[in-house]
Amino acid sequence: MRINSVNDDNTRFGHVHLESPYPNNKRAVVAGMTAIGTALSCAVMAKRGGYSLNPKRMFKNIRHSYLSKVFYDDKQVIPIGIGSSLGGLAGGYMIDNNKNNRKAKRRETLMQIGNISIPIVIVDFISKKCKRFGKIPQAIGALAGIGVGVVAANFIMNKLCNFIFNNKSDGRGVKITDFSAHLDDAILAASYVAPKSAFVHGVARVIPLALMVAGNEVGNKTAKQTPLDK
Repeated sequence: MRINSVNDDNTRFGHVHLESPYPNNKRAVVAGMTAIGTALSCAVMAKRGGYSLNPKRMFKNIRHSYLSKVFYDDKQVIPIGIGSSLGGLAGGYMIDNNKNNRKAKRRETLMQIGNISIPIVIVDFISKKCKRFGKIPQAIGALAGIGVGVVAANFIMNKLCNFIFNNKSDGRGVKITDFSAHLDDAILAASYVAPKSAFVHGVARVIPLALMVAGNEVGNKTAKQTPLDK
């Protein structure tokens, strides 16, 4: 199913699903490299947090492993998102040596990193300002911050990427998939209302998987999807 683009002052909301011009075997390479990049980032964060990376110890006491216990805040999400994006870029380079397509993938890498990082900062700022009004207003503020953050990040990163890559067109609009990386922010909002909820904590375990959307977007990006100046 497709959702047609909605144009409003350079903000474009595109299709619901990730579109790729590549065959399934090449998309699998991108997905694999994205998974590796995400896994390596998780491993680094786990090691920094004092968790064991020994598989035998991890699976023996899985309830106390990094992936089971970690609270995903900006210090966790941004590095994992970067790992996903760089993994997707590596996969994209492996399947396509076209210089314009590679340029589009590098641009999308910066877009994805910005789209992950900037909204988290905005959500954190708004939620702190709303804290004095109670848990529910704080949760509503956090959710509103996601939408504001994604649109703001898209605008800022478009301007930055247009400057870096010498693009004359804004090119890249807001996509539904941009919101996938902010499952952590939605869970954060839920935690304000139900701070001890086992369900909320359990749902948070899939955040690394949600962040893999960014890497797949990067690796499958082509110049046809983003107008590039030769």
